[in-house]
Amino acid sequence: MKQILPKLQWLLVALLVTGLGLSKVSAQNVIRGIITDENNQPLPGVSVMIAGSRQGTSTNINGRFTISATQGQTLTVSFIGYKTQELTIGADANLAVQMKAEGKELSEIVVTALGVKKEVQKLGYSQSQIKGEELTTARDANPLNSMAGKVAGLQIGASSEFFGAPTVVLRGSKDVLYVVDGEPVNSDTFDFNADDIESYTILKGPNAAALYGFRGINGAIIITTKKGSKDKKGWQVDYNSVNEMEKGFIVLPQSQVEYGRGTNYQYTYGNVLYDNNQRLPEWGPRFDGVFQTQQYDSPYDPTTGIRQKTPWVARGANNFENFVQTGLITTNTLSAAASGSNYDIHVSYGHTYQKGDFPNTKLNIDNFKLSAGYDINSKLRFEGDVNVSEQYSPNVPDVVYSPNSYVYMFKVYGSADYDIRDIKNYYQGPQGVPGLTQYAPEYGRENNAWFIANEWLKGRQKDGLYGSLRLQYKFNKDLNLSLRTALNTYNQLSTEDVPASTNLNQYLSWYTFGWFGDYREDQRRLLENNTDLILNYNHKFTDWNISGIAGASERSFTYDSHWATTQQLAIPGVYDLNNSVGKPYVYTFGSKMQVYSGFYSVDIGYKNYFNLNTTNRVDHLSTLPSSNSTYLYPSVALSSVVSDWVKLPEFISFLKLRASFADVKGGLTAPTIGTSYNALNSTAAGTGWNSKPVIGLLGYGSEIYTPYNGPVYVNESPVSTTSIYNNTPSANISNTISNPNIKPFDVKSYEYGMDVKFLGNRLGLNATYFTTTNGPNIFQLPVSTATTYTNRLINGVTTQKDGFEIELMGSVLKNPRGLNWDINANWSTYKETLKAIYGDLPYLEQNGHDYKVGERLDAIYGTKFVRDPNGNIVNSTGGLPLSSGGGIAQNGLLGYANPDFSFGITNTFRYKNWSLSFQFDGRVGGKIYDFVYYHAMNGGTDLESASGAFGAARLAEWNSTAEGTKAATPKYVGPGVIITSGTPHFTNGQIDNMKDLTFAPNNVPVLVQSYISSGIGANADEYYMISRTYAKLREASIGYSLPAKMLQRAFIKKVSFSIVGRNLLYFAQRKDIDLDQFASGYNASDRTIVGTNSGSDLSSPTVRRFGFNVNLSF
Repeated sequence: MKQILPKLQWLLVALLVTGLGLSKVSAQNVIRGIITDENNQPLPGVSVMIAGSRQGTSTNINGRFTISATQGQTLTVSFIGYKTQELTIGADANLAVQMKAEGKELSEIVVTALGVKKEVQKLGYSQSQIKGEELTTARDANPLNSMAGKVAGLQIGASSEFFGAPTVVLRGSKDVLYVVDGEPVNSDTFDFNADDIESYTILKGPNAAALYGFRGINGAIIITTKKGSKDKKGWQVDYNSVNEMEKGFIVLPQSQVEYGRGTNYQYTYGNVLYDNNQRLPEWGPRFDGVFQTQQYDSPYDPTTGIRQKTPWVARGANNFENFVQTGLITTNTLSAAASGSNYDIHVSYGHTYQKGDFPNTKLNIDNFKLSAGYDINSKLRFEGDVNVSEQYSPNVPDVVYSPNSYVYMFKVYGSADYDIRDIKNYYQGPQGVPGLTQYAPEYGRENNAWFIANEWLKGRQKDGLYGSLRLQYKFNKDLNLSLRTALNTYNQLSTEDVPASTNLNQYLSWYTFGWFGDYREDQRRLLENNTDLILNYNHKFTDWNISGIAGASERSFTYDSHWATTQQLAIPGVYDLNNSVGKPYVYTFGSKMQVYSGFYSVDIGYKNYFNLNTTNRVDHLSTLPSSNSTYLYPSVALSSVVSDWVKLPEFISFLKLRASFADVKGGLTAPTIGTSYNALNSTAAGTGWNSKPVIGLLGYGSEIYTPYNGPVYVNESPVSTTSIYNNTPSANISNTISNPNIKPFDVKSYEYGMDVKFLGNRLGLNATYFTTTNGPNIFQLPVSTATTYTNRLINGVTTQKDGFEIELMGSVLKNPRGLNWDINANWSTYKETLKAIYGDLPYLEQNGHDYKVGERLDAIYGTKFVRDPNGNIVNSTGGLPLSSGGGIAQNGLLGYANPDFSFGITNTFRYKNWSLSFQFDGRVGGKIYDFVYYHAMNGGTDLESASGAFGAARLAEWNSTAEGTKAATPKYVGPGVIITSGTPHFTNGQIDNMKDLTFAPNNVPVLVQSYISSGIGANADEYYMISRTYAKLREASIGYSLPAKMLQRAFIKKVSFSIVGRNLLYFAQRKDIDLDQFASGYNASDRTIVGTNSGSDLSSPTVRRFGFNVNLSF
């Protein structure tokens, strides 16, 4: 009986449901229809659903469908690659629906500055749009990393680090403005949940973003978030889950495992032979199994303290691989949305969890978003939204040149003479003391990697909020007034637990094993409010259209921070500022700013023949002297759809020409900010490590930059109070003379372009040329030290940038019954030169080089080999390349930092319910100084140092030591020549009397270590310059959507899933660094020569990701 009752219950339920269904069907009509494409060809597999229900079907091979529905219900018709349509069922039971290809409509609407929506065909400047769903499949923890390679002129230096914000460079300028739903936000991009975003619009340069004033000087990324449900009846619930595994590095420095620690083939445990910087390089004995020495794991006699000698072997050849772990990133978002006749609401919660590739690293990001709109009456509408985010990580590893960087430990100065797994217990004896002294295989400038991972912790937590409230009053169909206020705030706390016995810096005497550690914290708080009142007008006459906005805004800004350190803990392991041996060092900084603005924008159009847009904005900025604190930002743009009034060849479907001009200004603000102690750009008292203990005690990688967009005080009173002297607050005089007449810098930009579509809109081409003049900028002019100052703040330095951008869109195959193939490609290039300096100054000195007018700003200068007339390297009589004192050109041209061009290609294939997409992108040309290459070669770890000619000589030198019992005999003869007669004379580091010299092939042998470390390592930057050219298979995905007819009886409306991969293949000259991480560029307000900062760093290697994505709609 107990077994029968459940079955009877289910039977009764089934009968009840069937009866209800039959009663409902009896009141319905049978609707028949056919669905075709733009060429009237039938479309099979199109989803036809009754809105607000789970009832639906799909078209057959002839594009026909049948469905039961009631008059007044709404049919939702959707198909991959086509615009979704909604049809209200009337008395006619036969329907004919023509689908329109997605993205092919000429009247596509985009969101522009201040949230104003405009038709693309009426814009007079360049912009690009990306749909939010394009960045949620093969996704990243930071959504902007997923934009790389998709937009012409936009470079994304994708970071592989926790909290590593990508370097966003738009037309060669960094720090673009982010705008969410019409309001600027002062936040990092981790605060954005990609699942909440409807679209991204990239406004390229000041022409498109002039209405945002100085904050839009580098362009803007406009983010439009999701609002109500597309289903106008009932709630729509969506769930998206992405799970990706990180496995395998696409770049990784290749290390030799043939030689171990030491120098000149000598090694003694406990009496390490360091180089002159206290680092322990890998120029020691060869791992041949014959040589024996005392080692970290040798049998140890605790009575005598003597270790036995054991064979010298490469037991740690895979140390790095044995240290890292499999990473993981998961993102889950649940959202619910609804829309009615007078309201809409959208609420979502997203959580991202990332487990890092290094031990004890993880990241949690929580995002909550609520947006709602309500028509109070026919005239008045209310809208509001709020986004709350929390980011937390207990440990964010350093990635700079330091003994707590994993790349430094394993790939620059790492050795294979020990197995990393043997020292996982980092407090083991005999040297280790639990909680007090770490155990490392060697000391000096080195730490136990497990000790660093679990004890030297750099925590980070950030709570952020941005949101807005808006009231709109509609006077009539043409005129409305809106009042909006927006709030943006964040609170970020970074902590650093430095354990006892940590080796930070060998130059600081207190960093010994008697040192009990340190605790540091860096807290930053920002609060910003933007309020604007905007009058909007739009009226269409018979052939004319006039629209415009006029308004005023106020921005108030407050920022404060503090940075503190104990310098030394009283009790090891108790990380608190109160646990300090002496009085903690504390630096504080605060700033405020007020900006009052007025603006207008007017569009006048005649049919589609032309559209004229003019804008202007006036700002009153509190950071500049009162006499120059008010200024204008005019812009004008003109476009014409030529194909509407000129008969063109049949293959040209559409042609639009456009041109624009903008003049944007700014001054004495910074887009990001660092720690409190250097926020005022002042120098602490004294010079050198020991006289500036706070700076010296910072350790490595302590400078964290956060969003700011606030004032800098370089033009304020020359007295600063940000320094500490003898543990007491003090003041010092700035080295810069302030200027009461300083003016805002000026950026003038001209842009010309065309948008063309061919072959019935199957092929599209957007081409743009732009030229931008920046200056005279605000910079520090050197003055005579007799004035007791070193610089004077003035307006000077003018630069000019010219560039081209091309975007290509095409439907290669278009077959409703079969395979569809779409391609999107982009290409861009730019160059920037020095146009003027200041007064009659002939050059601008940067990084030891004098940049002259007409010279490219990305020129890289550094030490080069001295060469004879035939291009051979000139060596000294000692067999090494001539040293700097003997002729190395200290500032020879090494190349240019910017690539010749950047490109991206995305292919998308669709077959019925299947889709396949993959993206290649990269850069071609340009140079970069390979920091890893340089240090790994000098440390003797790079594979090149033990292979080829270097390897043959290194082996011969080792053999000459008789297993390390005597000094090595030099065996390496460097390429080039030596001077056999005559005395060289030098001008600017180059020989100027070549005709008086006689050369012969070099025949002087030197040690390999000497040639690399003292020859090319110390004297030839050009050796470590590599090409920036790379190509990357950035992402690939294959997806499938369940047919609607399979779900019509289920409670789920839509199911799709995909398999995804990211960072799959990488092609470059060297694979020790990921060139994608290093995007060259600069700020419009900071014209530091790009070539002076054109090297790589010790960033974590980029990993491959594989995973799956599931989307459900209810």
